Amino acid sequence: MPQELAGVCGLRRPGDPKRRRKPSAQKHLAQGAAGRGAAARGGRWGVVLLLALTAVLAACAGKHTPRGATQAHTAPPPSGTEDYCAWYGDARDDVLYFGQAAFWSAKRAHGGDPRGDLAEPGPQLIGRFDLRREHMLSPLDVTAPGARSGVWDVYAHDNGRVYYTTFFEEMGTVDPATGDVHRFPELGLGLNEIAAGPGDTLLVTRYGAGAREDPQQGSLLVISPEGVLLEEHALAPPAGYIAAPKTPALDTASGTYWVTADLLPRGADALRNDAFVLSLDGAQRRRIETPEIQFVAGDPLVGLLRAERSGSKLDLVRPAGSVVLDSDFAAAFDFAQDVKPTPDGGAVVTQWSGLVHRVATDGSASSLKLPNLQRGGLYYTAVLADDRICATYCAGVRVVCTGVP
Repeated sequence: MPQELAGVCGLRRPGDPKRRRKPSAQKHLAQGAAGRGAAARGGRWGVVLLLALTAVLAACAGKHTPRGATQAHTAPPPSGTEDYCAWYGDARDDVLYFGQAAFWSAKRAHGGDPRGDLAEPGPQLIGRFDLRREHMLSPLDVTAPGARSGVWDVYAHDNGRVYYTTFFEEMGTVDPATGDVHRFPELGLGLNEIAAGPGDTLLVTRYGAGAREDPQQGSLLVISPEGVLLEEHALAPPAGYIAAPKTPALDTASGTYWVTADLLPRGADALRNDAFVLSLDGAQRRRIETPEIQFVAGDPLVGLLRAERSGSKLDLVRPAGSVVLDSDFAAAFDFAQDVKPTPDGGAVVTQWSGLVHRVATDGSASSLKLPNLQRGGLYYTAVLADDRICATYCAGVRVVCTGVP
């Protein structure tokens, strides 16, 4: 959730098909050439032909992009009047789903007004990227009549559907197989990020306009897969602040909800990023000011994962211990934008700047730096796909992939 809104309210990648077909094609052609050469020339010329053909194929193979190379994939612009980019993503069955929104460019185009995206009508699209073959697929169109806000967060549920938020407009869900869309207008507006809740429910944060006692205060929603509101819990910030919730997570070990939030000052105080811990009945147990918890994610195998900043150090805190990710964290310019658990019990952590960290099951960590392809570009969500990392990039509708160190 962009802080600029303050005051307004496991996977597989076997490889590129061409690279995978090359060894089998080489073997087939070489065997065929050798057989024909042996029959026609008694074997000697077959050997010569085999060597020549092998050399040609090797030269051709050398022209292909190396396995560890970085590649940027760009989808066609969704709109002719607004500059959309790729936002939060979630992966399932070798497909990375991600929101497409014009929030950042519209904000700049309207003098810094975060509501600039509402000035122009535009499509609501969920991008799709094939992680196995590394190429863009056609997006899922969830556009509501008269839509102006783009798609923000997405969540690929185990039931096969993809849930999405649009913040300024309605939340909904789409079936990727059929394109069938259901919207949830009864949930209201201001819905931000989505995560797994107890059972098959979903946790959704409302950045603002959620609490009856104070319409500016945000809240945590628990909804059914059908979009029925089951519970809504307002956050209780310190005096002088408005709580604007961002990322929710379920900690199954302690039976609690964790929510990161922007604390928006009512007066001249500084913006803060506190985290809230709620019991499953909504009672607020703790509010954490320091360390600054920038992102939380629930992992059914490992437990709660927290990206925490203390000064210029960024850690991933797991039940098994803390892992240092970045010891030179530029807090004024960077942010831990997403944490994605991996199927083996590890995690991938993405920073705005394109610094991506892979944490293995044993707690060892490696980092890589994705390229800054465009001034002002921000990385949102990186996922692990076999020995590759693919990340959504908010600079046009892009996904950038590279090899894991």
